[in-house]
Amino acid sequence: MIYDLTHRLEEEMPVWPGSPKPKIEIESTIEQDGYLENHLQISSHSGTHVDAPAHLLVNGCTLDKFRPDYFIGKALKIDLTHCHQLIKEEEFLFLENFAEPFDFLLLHTGWGRYWGHPVYFQKFPVLNSKAAKFLSNLKLKAIGIDTISFDPVESDALPNHHIFMLKNMLLIENITAMDPLPQNKIFELFVLPLYFRQADGAPARIVARVEG
Repeated sequence: MIYDLTHRLEEEMPVWPGSPKPKIEIESTIEQDGYLENHLQISSHSGTHVDAPAHLLVNGCTLDKFRPDYFIGKALKIDLTHCHQLIKEEEFLFLENFAEPFDFLLLHTGWGRYWGHPVYFQKFPVLNSKAAKFLSNLKLKAIGIDTISFDPVESDALPNHHIFMLKNMLLIENITAMDPLPQNKIFELFVLPLYFRQADGAPARIVARVEG
């Protein structure tokens, strides 16, 4: 079974406060030009997207420096819908003895249900520092979440971002539709960011494949 975990890019979609909204304009039409073509203007962090270490670190790696196979691997989803505002280290301690290896960890907070509403930016669940440090030591390729950010909107220092990026981990934000994914069972994940020069981040198509 294939599951699409990606928000469709639209002009009125939620964006990080202060970031420009996407612009999607018809450049050419079949009636006038013989073909249809759109002009896209988007931020590198529009919609469902991947943050590279270069987003915050001066000498951090950009997405275009990662090999294509880095974006494919085994994933695990953790149900955190019972957590409110703060996600603590205790939620993840079982991972130390998890039977199977995995490359990606998806945090399902359930906050994606507020996508398109002002509350999406307000008091969404975030990791506390101990939880972030614990997860950063798991040697993952990336960690993803169904909120706008791994840090509160009002945060200037973005401490959780730094904790992960200093370990060269990628961050996936604004994931959607994680409900059908199995809990504590390994599945295959494809994280496919746009490929462009000096990519500090990029919109991405996130797709899961679950056996059975």
